[in-house]
Amino acid sequence: MPSKHGTLWRVVGVAVLVAFVLGSAGVALAARKTPIRIGEINSYSGLATVYTFPYREGIEMALKEINDAGGVLGRPLEFVFRDDKLRPDEAVKAARELVFQERVDFLAGCISSSVGLALSAWARESRFLYFATHCQSSRLTWDDGHPYIAHTTNNTNQYVRALAKRAATYPYTKWAHISPDYEYGHNLWEEFWDYLKQLKPEVQVLKENWPKLGESDHSSYITALLQSGAEAFFSGLWGSQEIAFVKQAKPFGLFDKLHFFSASVGNPDELDPLGKDAPIGAVTTGFAWYDAGLQTLHPELLDWVKRYMAWSKGKEPKLGATWGYATAYIIAEAIKRAGSTDHAKVIGVLDEGFTMEFPWGTVIMRGCDHQALPPQWTGIVRVNPEGRPVLAEVEETHGKDIVRSCEEVKRLRLAAQKK
Repeated sequence: MPSKHGTLWRVVGVAVLVAFVLGSAGVALAARKTPIRIGEINSYSGLATVYTFPYREGIEMALKEINDAGGVLGRPLEFVFRDDKLRPDEAVKAARELVFQERVDFLAGCISSSVGLALSAWARESRFLYFATHCQSSRLTWDDGHPYIAHTTNNTNQYVRALAKRAATYPYTKWAHISPDYEYGHNLWEEFWDYLKQLKPEVQVLKENWPKLGESDHSSYITALLQSGAEAFFSGLWGSQEIAFVKQAKPFGLFDKLHFFSASVGNPDELDPLGKDAPIGAVTTGFAWYDAGLQTLHPELLDWVKRYMAWSKGKEPKLGATWGYATAYIIAEAIKRAGSTDHAKVIGVLDEGFTMEFPWGTVIMRGCDHQALPPQWTGIVRVNPEGRPVLAEVEETHGKDIVRSCEEVKRLRLAAQKK
């Protein structure tokens, strides 16, 4: 017959064991529900906000969908936002704070290519995985590429090649340009001009203009374009700076005298604020979700627009929204495929590459350079029957069909290492 003390100790032991099991289950459950945190660094003030505010909306809509569906690996996905003020030093400062104080699992963000390159350099040195978003210098994943960076949107090479391909169908041989004097502007112009020369060797550039990023008075550059003798000009300006340039150039008759080719004015992010000042007839890249041809190519696009407008309480999606939406889903997919937030495992997934379907088409995450290859669109700025400036006569080219090959990227990296 067991003693009272023996029975008591057995009861206590069972209670301790049950408490241990329940406690362990609670810890495991809590661990599963701990958010996967993405430190997102971007320019939420100044000239970039026409793109970055919709970009953040796109992220937040995607997060709701992802988390309502159970999250990633059973854990909610969370973005922690910081403003870099378009300054590389501010961005790196924010990266340190997010990684060492906020303990984020990954870094993401950037609209300024200079900021993106600074974050990329920090990520390589710190061996911390960084998802560059809509800063679009091709150097990010090509010349300066490394295992700790991935790029979730197109780069300059893809959309200006699409634009150059369309520009080559026009009879113009005498060109000028205006581009912001920093990494993105130089990279954009180089990529456009290099491809246009390949397609049409007789073209020549008569005038180059390099205003500072954010410069507000463009009158001297407008005069220089008018006096250049060019038949057409390319603009690498963007955001509120391009909006200001277009408004200032219109009274000079610049768009009547030179054909305007732009890397971004066809996006609703810029066309909507321009309104009646939009440069009608400009040939440009852009996200024209309202175009009937694009909706025919991608029938699910209009449904996504309706869902977006329901979620945003009536706001139409801009290009920036697609960048944010795709970024959240691409990061989630990479983690899900890795089965872990371990950087080495996620990098292994990126090295293999994968494809994803979005309402605007297939996006390829290419393994050789961790570079996203989405569809690209070019068109002509027109006025629709309601009097709204829109991108019309839209043509789609997939990024995979015009982007530099993996072999070319390898050569670019080797050349960069020798410098």
